[in-house]
Amino acid sequence: MKQSIFKRLFITYGITIILGFGILALVLMKLFSQYFIDSKKDLLLEYGEKITQEIAVGLYAGMLDRQTLNEDLRILDKFLDARIWIIDKEGTIFGVSGDKEEKYLGQKVDAGALGILYRGRNIIETGNFGGKFKEPVLTVGYPIFYNNEFEGGVLVHASMPGIQKSIRDIYNMTVLAIIFSGLLAYGILYFQIKRISGPLSEISKAAKIISGGEFQKRLKIETGDEIEELAKSFNDMAESLEKIEENRRNFIANISHDLRSPMTSIKGFVGGIMDGTIPPEMQGHYLNIVMEECQRLIKMTNELLELNNIQQGKVEVNKTNFELNEMLRRKLINFEKDITRKNIDVMLTFYDDSTIVHADKSMMERIVTNLLDNAVKFTEEKGYIYLRTREEKNKVIVEITNTCTNMDDNKMKSMWERFHKGDESRGIYKSGFGLGLSIVKEMIILQGEQIWADRLEGAIRFSFTIDKGK
Repeated sequence: MKQSIFKRLFITYGITIILGFGILALVLMKLFSQYFIDSKKDLLLEYGEKITQEIAVGLYAGMLDRQTLNEDLRILDKFLDARIWIIDKEGTIFGVSGDKEEKYLGQKVDAGALGILYRGRNIIETGNFGGKFKEPVLTVGYPIFYNNEFEGGVLVHASMPGIQKSIRDIYNMTVLAIIFSGLLAYGILYFQIKRISGPLSEISKAAKIISGGEFQKRLKIETGDEIEELAKSFNDMAESLEKIEENRRNFIANISHDLRSPMTSIKGFVGGIMDGTIPPEMQGHYLNIVMEECQRLIKMTNELLELNNIQQGKVEVNKTNFELNEMLRRKLINFEKDITRKNIDVMLTFYDDSTIVHADKSMMERIVTNLLDNAVKFTEEKGYIYLRTREEKNKVIVEITNTCTNMDDNKMKSMWERFHKGDESRGIYKSGFGLGLSIVKEMIILQGEQIWADRLEGAIRFSFTIDKGK
């Protein structure tokens, strides 16, 4: 069973958070424990030294009596939360910090501890201090020297359970803080993952709908991040697929129409000849019509194959230098018959007497032929065609303008599509298939040039670029 992305992310990041906070808790507890013990040790050392210097030395110098000493020790006992003993040079305890410690009066400390103090060294140890205590303590001891003579020492004992209780309190606070932080992180994680997985789930569902052929599906996701960009890209893809589907349907409808018409004519005329409906003296005439229709079918097939080869990158570009003006004159002369028949005015303007360009000559001839054929075909009688060239930086721009009164924005957008015909009824210009401008555009793009159309007042202008010759 497949897991949702929400579940996978939640589990993965959840485990990461638990491990991260767990390791953090262990490290913090270890640091706090060590820090608290070290702080307690430093505090005992600091006050042990003060007791040694101020109280014990005052006692041996005769400036402090034992009653005052015991009162001072009681105060320090409460402040440090530690037991304080004063021992003489024999190791006998003669001063304690509290009533509960009076039982230790007169007892002797361990000879080992006394030896350390006798050598002028401090005692820092944990344990029950030679069996004196039932529970472990942290002991700090300072030697007392008076007139360079060893007179005893000061021992400060802090209960380890007490220290550990304080550490446990810190542990508990740390654990509570980490649990609260973890829950907060989990809450934020939940909403963040939901914010990510929700739109992704919508995109997945929309993709399944589109894969089923419903290309009208669109997403409305506003997250202000890459997911919103993905949704926009998805919508763009859906629009492209919808357009492709629409073009496919139009392609099938158009090609069916363009095939059915000549095939119907061919079938009708051939059937009429075979069954004798068409008399022998008229058969030659109708066979010529059949031949013309066959030529139309062959032309359409060739143009489709040509367009397909260009779009699949099977056509190579062979750029050479050639004279543009002469090529434009020759192509214009090829349409002299139709121009004369429709009484069209033709104007020809070149920015220079000789224009050398660098392009694929055969493709450029095909481009100019298609554009001029389009111009002559859709120019009304007594209209005009204006062909001119102009220079712009390192480019030559060729412009073909012709009168055209029925061009709107929708036609401008769709004129480059396959099988689009200016005559939407497909009845006036039967010789065309709506492939000419599609082939022109693909050939221009293949050569790395640009082509565009502008709607003028009562006219349309096609412009395309060509590299200057070197």
